[in-house]
Amino acid sequence: MKKSNVILLYGGLTAIASSIFYQVLSLSSDPNSGLRYFSYLILFLGLFVGLLQYRKANGGYLKFGQGYGAAMLMTLIISVIAVVNFFIILKVQPDYIDKVMALAEQNMINKGMSQDQIDIGMKYAKMFTTPAALYFFCFIGSIFGGAILGLIAAGLTTKSKPMFEEANEIPSNDTPQA
Repeated sequence: MKKSNVILLYGGLTAIASSIFYQVLSLSSDPNSGLRYFSYLILFLGLFVGLLQYRKANGGYLKFGQGYGAAMLMTLIISVIAVVNFFIILKVQPDYIDKVMALAEQNMINKGMSQDQIDIGMKYAKMFTTPAALYFFCFIGSIFGGAILGLIAAGLTTKSKPMFEEANEIPSNDTPQA
């Protein structure tokens, strides 16, 4: 398989797995539950397996820079699909932002904040929960998470070519001396 196909395939597969996970999570009663961190595991495994396949397509060897570059290309694909997925979530569940806002307000109340603090917090929360802002933060968050996890995956999948191949090892001293 060509290296570019590996990037497209594993970037796409990881994005689809993440999208399905987020669709199920968005239907739950608490979209901010601890389960959302499971998405980082999905992202890491997708990048890791993708880089292993990329290394295989590269003749069994992979430099760190090559691996990180491939991971970032996969992350770009994943991020674009994540934004499209978030767009679908907002279309399927038009009250999604209202649920998130209500949950944020409830969290502020649970922390014992005064009504003035809650009003200020909700004012700022409304500024950052417009669809355009949410798409932007979804994209940037995916890129940032992929950059960090891509570093780790690239480090784990790096395999350098040996300096000397078996057939091209240092010559022996069998040659006649002058």
